[in-house]
Amino acid sequence: MKEITFWQIGSTEGKSNQLVDNYKDPTLFADVVWNVEDAHHTNQKWPLFHPSEADPEFGYKRRPYTIKFNLDHQPQGSYVLRMHYLVIAPRLAFVEMKINGTKGNAYLHPNPSQSGEINLHSGLHTTIYSDGVLEVVIPDEQLKQGENVLELVSRDGGDYIRVDNVEKIKRLDRMANGAGFIYQSISLLKKEVQPESSVKKLAIEPTVLYKRNKNGELVERCYVYLESNQALHATSLSLEIQVADEMQILTIPIPTISFGHITHTFDLIDGEGVVTYRILGKINGEDFEQSGTIQRKRKWKVYITPHSHTDIGYTHRQWEVGERLCRNIDTAIQFLESGNAGDTFSYHLDASWVLEAYIELRSEQQVEKLFQYVQQGKIGIPHSYGDLLTQYASLEDLIRNGEFSESLLRPRGLRSKFTSIVDVPSMTGSLPKVLQDSGVKFLVHANNQDRGPFRLNGGLHKISPYYWEGNHGGKVLVWLAKMYCELRKVCGSPPVISSAERGLELWLDEYETESYAPDAVLLYGQEADNTDMDPQPVDFTKQWNEMYEYPKLIPSNVEDFFEYVEGQFSDHFQTVKGDGGGYWEDGVGSTIEPVITIRKAQSMLPAAEKLESLAAIHNPNWKYPNNHFDQAWHTNLQFVEHTWGAFLSGTDPDALLQHDQWAIKHHFARDGLQKAKRLLDTAAVRHSLNWNNNGREVVVYNAHSWRVSGPVQVEIAKNEKVYNAVTGEEMQTRKVKETTTQAIVEIWINNLPGLSYQRMVLKNVSNQAENDRSIDQHNQKVVVLENDFYRMELVTERACLVSLLDKENETELVDKSDEFGFGQFVYAKGGEGTRLVGNSNDLADGDPELLTDFELFDVKVESFDYGQSVQLVGKVTHGELKVAWTLWDQLKQIDVQYSLDKEEKLEKEAIYIAFPTNLKQATIKSDSQIGWVNWDKDQLPGACKEWLPVQSTMLLANEEASIAIATPDIPLFTIGNVVKGRWPKELDLTGNRVFSYVLNNYWHTNYKASQSGQIEIRYSITSANQIKHDQAYRFGWQQRRPIYGHRISFQDFRTVHPPYQSEAGGQLAQLDTDQVSLVTLKKAKWEVSSWIIRLQEIAGQTSTATFEVPKQKIQFAKVTDLLEKETEKLEVNANGSLTVHMEPWEVKTILITL
Repeated sequence: MKEITFWQIGSTEGKSNQLVDNYKDPTLFADVVWNVEDAHHTNQKWPLFHPSEADPEFGYKRRPYTIKFNLDHQPQGSYVLRMHYLVIAPRLAFVEMKINGTKGNAYLHPNPSQSGEINLHSGLHTTIYSDGVLEVVIPDEQLKQGENVLELVSRDGGDYIRVDNVEKIKRLDRMANGAGFIYQSISLLKKEVQPESSVKKLAIEPTVLYKRNKNGELVERCYVYLESNQALHATSLSLEIQVADEMQILTIPIPTISFGHITHTFDLIDGEGVVTYRILGKINGEDFEQSGTIQRKRKWKVYITPHSHTDIGYTHRQWEVGERLCRNIDTAIQFLESGNAGDTFSYHLDASWVLEAYIELRSEQQVEKLFQYVQQGKIGIPHSYGDLLTQYASLEDLIRNGEFSESLLRPRGLRSKFTSIVDVPSMTGSLPKVLQDSGVKFLVHANNQDRGPFRLNGGLHKISPYYWEGNHGGKVLVWLAKMYCELRKVCGSPPVISSAERGLELWLDEYETESYAPDAVLLYGQEADNTDMDPQPVDFTKQWNEMYEYPKLIPSNVEDFFEYVEGQFSDHFQTVKGDGGGYWEDGVGSTIEPVITIRKAQSMLPAAEKLESLAAIHNPNWKYPNNHFDQAWHTNLQFVEHTWGAFLSGTDPDALLQHDQWAIKHHFARDGLQKAKRLLDTAAVRHSLNWNNNGREVVVYNAHSWRVSGPVQVEIAKNEKVYNAVTGEEMQTRKVKETTTQAIVEIWINNLPGLSYQRMVLKNVSNQAENDRSIDQHNQKVVVLENDFYRMELVTERACLVSLLDKENETELVDKSDEFGFGQFVYAKGGEGTRLVGNSNDLADGDPELLTDFELFDVKVESFDYGQSVQLVGKVTHGELKVAWTLWDQLKQIDVQYSLDKEEKLEKEAIYIAFPTNLKQATIKSDSQIGWVNWDKDQLPGACKEWLPVQSTMLLANEEASIAIATPDIPLFTIGNVVKGRWPKELDLTGNRVFSYVLNNYWHTNYKASQSGQIEIRYSITSANQIKHDQAYRFGWQQRRPIYGHRISFQDFRTVHPPYQSEAGGQLAQLDTDQVSLVTLKKAKWEVSSWIIRLQEIAGQTSTATFEVPKQKIQFAKVTDLLEKETEKLEVNANGSLTVHMEPWEVKTILITL
């Protein structure tokens, strides 16, 4: 039907410069008057949000918005006012309209949005996000030739609690207390074909609200909606409802209206079977009749889960957050003790971190009360200590994250079956296996869509609850919440009957589908970040349940909900498999130096545990320092936890609140590395002090369970050289640096067995000959380095490779046609105010300017005993860069190191290292904590596409060749291109080019706004016809945790026992296969005389592995879960070794007694 549009404000596409977001700022507009005639030549603005009289931010006032427009003709026929709108809060308004002084009403009927886009920033944080199109027919008699005045008022019409204290209003959560609606567009138009009937539309709509009438009968509230085509005279209609053999007859009054809509409520008696209706009578003297069916709404059980979200920082300094959350536990206990709460209150924590403070700062009696309510099921404690960035976390981080809750619950005969991930939109595909093998069955994922449209892009909430299967095993039942603080976001802030009636209808509408089987849903959370628990919702819950039978509000400790739906409906649940990608993980790039620091600690701690355990095993009277390792892992977890800084970190980076919070977070990184270094060095020292020697030595340790070759750095005296302890031959070394008396040297270690050490002798040499040869090549444009494995060509003015020939395979590995060189430094400039900083649809696309400038200062080519390198120094955008490319003579491996002295910049920026390869249409994978992820195939719907996580290695492969790029320092990469802020639902994640995503400052909150200083990053590259998964795993992890070495002094007076008797070194333990990795060896927590070994199958194949400790016999062994709870006994071999069967990608934890 052809339409003539007279004027329009805004856009149906959701983006318009005419609309100004005033949702959080009532001061932006005073009187709102839009003059259509002036719109084309003035910069008029229309408020995006129209508050009603129930909106606290706008002062509980009626706010008329006026549009003045001219008609150049005498009105004839009917006109239509059309409005596209959004609703993101529970208090659904209606529109009170005046046309040239004549009044009418119009009612909004939004549906859950299907657009997959969020058109304003506030909508990213809401549980309700519904849209609709409102049409009001305006008869011609209401308009006139010349100027017309249209007045719009957003009306609530319901009861609300007036809050006058400004600070209390701020606490209410703006994404919950907004009362009104949001304009997308509003227009006046005329259709060529004029309506024939007085009624445009009549609908009978049931609601989710069921209650008992005065006769005790269960009835469902329903609405009659009528939209008029013209003025209506007062009359009434007869509504006949047939339910089985019973007829219900109601009178529906029709008042006199000049234009607009009419609504009337009635109660439908509950019953079984199809409900049919007929509504008939006369309207404006004409016969009217309509018939149809009424589809009853489900009788919902709404499990509510009061809690306050744990952000360790963000809103307040970390120590204040701890006390605030402790007080919430006190409040919960007080509610439960009072008896007033009855069945209207339960509480739960979304992280057990606060319990550390609670146990320290509350009396024993109060702590005991807490655990009494935990045992009664009134307070829930989750599995997780902290809400981690699960991709940045290591495997052991994920496992150790459950140990604190286990330590509290297990002595009381309890164990947490649930955990929560709140805020963070993405999760590693290794998590289901870790959770399942820790006794966890249920997961609440209350994801924040701000910079993380996992739910929006994937829509998994529509099939929630669902079973989430990990990429390589494990399964948990997931509820994908639309947000947290949902009681307020659905029932109002503060929650009251009037707002809950509307909000529950809006929210539950999305679950009223045939595909959603349960009659229960989870409304997750009550309070916002670190907010005090408000007692008012307890009274509200009681009042609601007294008024309505359904939806029934059921307070829950989280587990209750899952137990119910799984017990009743598990056959209907779908299973989805895959990885959630890296949303929010990009924030680690805001502070890359401390992030690198903790990555080092993540790899050092398991090495330290293995060496320390073996030291204690080989020295029976020694004690394993459990507390020291617990403290170190604890520090790691505090840094990996998702809260990085203050809420104003992006908008006011100089605020003391931000400085103080970041100082604490940064301390965790520095302290974590210091603890890890100390523990690793101490563990090695405890071995090295077990033998006598004739003088100073260098000792190196391989904590991996496979053989490793490579360089190791140690400090020796300037006049010393390093010799093989058995042959007396001088070791191959390279001088790195000299101090006044000392020299830091790099020693080449060849083929050091796993879980072993090697001794080397230091001797004084009076006249040392320099074996290293350095040549200044400043004027050389291209440097060529070559060995038996590779020939590489490097352009000095770009500091990157333009050719890399794999000589064994005769394969060129670099795409010479690419705009970037292999290993080229790329600076991405700009992005303020674009979708690089946020994913709301009202922002412009963010295409950063890519700068590759490198002003060369110096070039040196060096050859040394076991390789050659080229070192370049130059200026890049906002910094000085040193680049060192190294070829090793005895290893098919190229290393490149970057040392960036970066300037501080608040302007939006990112840095990448480009790796364009010649592997066309390659499959691209990276290693997860368990197994590998093929990013083009192995993601969950909605997972992040633009940047991806990596534990140690990016692996590119096609039919012709494979390239592994180990990235020990940088945990993120991109495929194909840099981040452009597209937030795509689909993206081709194959190809020949990857970028290491070094750093960025794209975040507007939480993460730091800028960074500067010295940043050291490393990469290692190898290639082959085919690189197997276990080869790539070993390659990556021996870069993250290289051979460790130290110098020891002269020592004697020792009685020497195995395995310390050989002058060459010794084998501390042994695993007989490279397809299985010994990832952990540590003291058991629950059987203190025993030890824990953790094995990981890394080839993706069924295999067996035999573990043994020289001169020691394993007496007893049993398989446990990841938290050391026994699952089955194992037979020990006659010789005291242990042979274990491993399934593909399996992580198996075994308790052994020696």
